[in-house]
Amino acid sequence: MDQSVDMNAVLRSAVSLLSHLIMKSTTRFTVRYGQDLPPFRGNFQRFEQVLINLIQNACQALAKTCCGIFVSTAYREEEKCLVLTVQDEGMGIPADLLPRITDPFFTTKRDSGGVGLGLSISARIVKEHGGTLRFTSNPGKGTTAEVFLPVNTVRGLPLEPIAR
Repeated sequence: MDQSVDMNAVLRSAVSLLSHLIMKSTTRFTVRYGQDLPPFRGNFQRFEQVLINLIQNACQALAKTCCGIFVSTAYREEEKCLVLTVQDEGMGIPADLLPRITDPFFTTKRDSGGVGLGLSISARIVKEHGGTLRFTSNPGKGTTAEVFLPVNTVRGLPLEPIAR
């Protein structure tokens, strides 16, 4: 949890690891990498697990390959936070289930082998990084997952930009 981590590098790695699943799931996968993102303090591999879980869930939510997945990174200067967004055009999540999706062992995919730990683990990792994980969903139209990570200080010291 003490590395200087480049959000875009983590996203590139996760997309590379999931490239086969992505190609099998959708013909419309878009990634927008934010420019000049400051690093965040944390653990590359643990945060990569979060991105893998979110993208994997988005792939599994799609009913047809013509439905899209849109991933982006950005920095919000006024809030001093990084934002990672994973949006899918999948089946969506009913409003009554949305508050429970990060509960351990809660799954809507038990029939297809889901055990309900991916989002629970992801939420815990994001929290360990000082961030928040939020979901919005519109049944029949898709779901958006947003990760907000603070980047302004590390133990009271400003973070240094990652050399390019």
